[in-house]
Amino acid sequence: MNGTENLMKSKWFGEISTLSQSEIKENMLNAVTEKEVLFNLIELYKIGDFTQKTLLIQLMNQTKDDAVLNLCIRVFLSIATHDDFKDSNNLRFLSDGKEETVNTFASAAIISLSLHVIPYLLALLEEWEEVSDTALIIRDSLDFFLDFEEQLGEEATLDEIGEFYIKYFHENDTESYYFQQNLAFPGDLAKKLLQRVIIAANKQEPLRMEFIPFLLSIWSGEKVPWEYNTNITNSNYKSFIDYIDGFSTKEWGKGNKYFYGYKL
Repeated sequence: MNGTENLMKSKWFGEISTLSQSEIKENMLNAVTEKEVLFNLIELYKIGDFTQKTLLIQLMNQTKDDAVLNLCIRVFLSIATHDDFKDSNNLRFLSDGKEETVNTFASAAIISLSLHVIPYLLALLEEWEEVSDTALIIRDSLDFFLDFEEQLGEEATLDEIGEFYIKYFHENDTESYYFQQNLAFPGDLAKKLLQRVIIAANKQEPLRMEFIPFLLSIWSGEKVPWEYNTNITNSNYKSFIDYIDGFSTKEWGKGNKYFYGYKL
């Protein structure tokens, strides 16, 4: 598959393939490497076929290739539903994960938008609390979901965060998906992107926004065509507006999760 090595480093999962579903499945059956299997799985997910999610989970838990594992993690968290987190067997790789693997999972956990990922982060924090860089990544992801630092402070203990989570869990709809402390809604993120574009355009400065463009790209399947360091000018300002206008014409629901336009 063309461009596979670039995909390993991409902030999204690439354009939708021109191949048919049957052609992608045939390619997957003929695959001879784990990378080929993974890339074909991604192509299936991008056209809304999630029937092979179990194969992704098997690959994620069995591969010895760190590059494959890290991409599996990112893809899994992008398409995982609440039920996928309720079965701890799906994340067996965490039990003996390397520091790089734990860092990848912890930093990408926010892509899941699911409160059900938090117990895994708490367990990892207990195990990795003495590794300062990893502990910080885990705490940042926990704070993304819970905003515990606002009430407990940056030095909150694991027990305090755990108690905070239990209370938060029972006070919210755990079957909905969340961006920070609000029900996930692509329109809200598009509005945040627009606000940032306007400010950057007025000051003639770079976009300096990364996570929201990434989420909008994987939710819609249409990549936000500007990078973190793209300077916003009068010449490219309209292209931002056109993208956001096009994005806003789609039907989105609050508290839902999407992958390439498909509701999960």
